[in-house]
Amino acid sequence: MYNEINKEEKLTKEERDILERNLKICFETIFKDPDTKSFDMKDIENKERFLEKFSPWHQDKDQKLIRKFVDNVKNDNSTDDFSWLDILNNDKRWNKDDELKKEIKENKNKYINMHYQIPTHFHGDIDNAVLFYCMENPRGYTKDSDMDTWAEKQMFGKKTVDNYYKHTAKLRDETWKNETSQKIIKERYNLNGFTPNSIEKIIYSNSKDETPLRRELENMFKENKEFFDKKYTLVKNKRSKKPALSDKYYYISRFYAQLLEINGENLSKYNIESEYKEEAKAERDKAIKISEKICNVEIYPFSSSDPKLKGIGGKILRNSDLSRLGAYIVLRRIYKYLQEVEKGKKDAQKPVIIFRKYDSAWKELFKKIFDEVKDFNNKLVLELLEKGFFYCQLAQQGGGITSGNVISVPNYKILLSMKKDAFKEISDLLPRIDIDKISVKESGNE
Repeated sequence: MYNEINKEEKLTKEERDILERNLKICFETIFKDPDTKSFDMKDIENKERFLEKFSPWHQDKDQKLIRKFVDNVKNDNSTDDFSWLDILNNDKRWNKDDELKKEIKENKNKYINMHYQIPTHFHGDIDNAVLFYCMENPRGYTKDSDMDTWAEKQMFGKKTVDNYYKHTAKLRDETWKNETSQKIIKERYNLNGFTPNSIEKIIYSNSKDETPLRRELENMFKENKEFFDKKYTLVKNKRSKKPALSDKYYYISRFYAQLLEINGENLSKYNIESEYKEEAKAERDKAIKISEKICNVEIYPFSSSDPKLKGIGGKILRNSDLSRLGAYIVLRRIYKYLQEVEKGKKDAQKPVIIFRKYDSAWKELFKKIFDEVKDFNNKLVLELLEKGFFYCQLAQQGGGITSGNVISVPNYKILLSMKKDAFKEISDLLPRIDIDKISVKESGNE
């Protein structure tokens, strides 16, 4: 699907030039910020320098948080006060508002998944990925309500990382629920080891070799023939009764199955132990190549079963540099593409940006960033981004990238307008009651 989108150029040369010029102005404004004064605009193509400046996870002072988590988990009896939300302590934009800090610091019996579950922020080659899937925030492994109720019954000093993972394993009825927290985390995230580096890769990666889809594919390909024949299709679709993909491989089953052209019935095409060994190897190679062209980005990295965009989640994405990182990654990739086209690079690959919650989350974040740029036509820039690169999803629930769930933002606006017009046409056919006359008659004042 993304290959078909990628071939289509929707902007004229004049529009591309306007967009490139304005994005340059946007980045120059961002880089003139006192906090980023050492970043030179010419270094925007250097992804390591870009991430060192704009990713809290790449800054030395915040690498300590990952190491602290590992040390805490390795000490099963630790009572250290730990929270992933401490990443916001060094966020200058967030620290401008003391009330926001208090909401997290003084309500430690809330947002328990956000405090303890390992965050997920971005994964993929931010330089060369073609499809950027921009989501809300990572799923919570257990319901927030369950965790908050549990937290209310305990003093915060007893709510350790160790306690949290053992409790979530119990709630999820995991087979390893009686193990140590380290064992629970290793099983849950399919980790071979438990090091700062392995935890870092759960939070972020900027390599084509470290995408969630690629990791799941490689784990799946390690399985044997029996797995492809039986174990992967554990779930039956309730309506069709046909085999459905198991959530054992979350990203494959929930998001990318149609892009990979697989379902619960045709996984055998990857089985190199079958009689079609060469064909299976080619299918595996094709799937891996697709995974290398995808980058996942969360608008904010903390986990919950409810994104809470009307609550703390919305405050984080509107008032932190942490959330802006995702928007900067997207804008940088588009700007790099426009530069490559301008320079005549024949193999320039146009990025496709697919958003969950575009109107209620990502669009608002882009508008907030653009509103801070002077001498800048923010409305035109957003319209050109939408016309040339932005897609959104139709379903409120379910984020699969499927033929029935992805639409360009301009066409989405047309669809909403058509739905509104259709309702009006139907409504106008029905007899209308004159409410004013009824009200006067009932009042006795006619």
